[in-house]
Amino acid sequence: MQDDRTCEDERHHASLTEILEALGEEFLELGKFTESFQVSLSPALLRVANDPECHRNVQTLDLVSQRLAALSKYILMISHLLPQEWRVNSNTALNHVTLSDLAYRLRGAPVPELPEMQSGELELF
Repeated sequence: MQDDRTCEDERHHASLTEILEALGEEFLELGKFTESFQVSLSPALLRVANDPECHRNVQTLDLVSQRLAALSKYILMISHLLPQEWRVNSNTALNHVTLSDLAYRLRGAPVPELPEMQSGELELF
């Protein structure tokens, strides 16, 4: 059995700086998404809800947005501190990312325009 940590197949090696930049950008986009989600929903939820639990959930949206923004800044700063020549095999980790468009972005590859290849299908509970 092959140890994924020592795999020397250069095709799957990526700059650690690039990996962290992709993660930082993903956190940044999630933070923006959460912020816009919060801006859209918070006023309506606060007007309609007299339930303190609902108010806490609205505050949690704000906290999630702030934490994602902070994680983005942290990871992007670390990525700029690392030597560009540091490389790792990220293929095994990427194979565990089940959202295909996220996996493409983390690889630094363009996301295919095929609808069946994109995640984010609406699920109603």
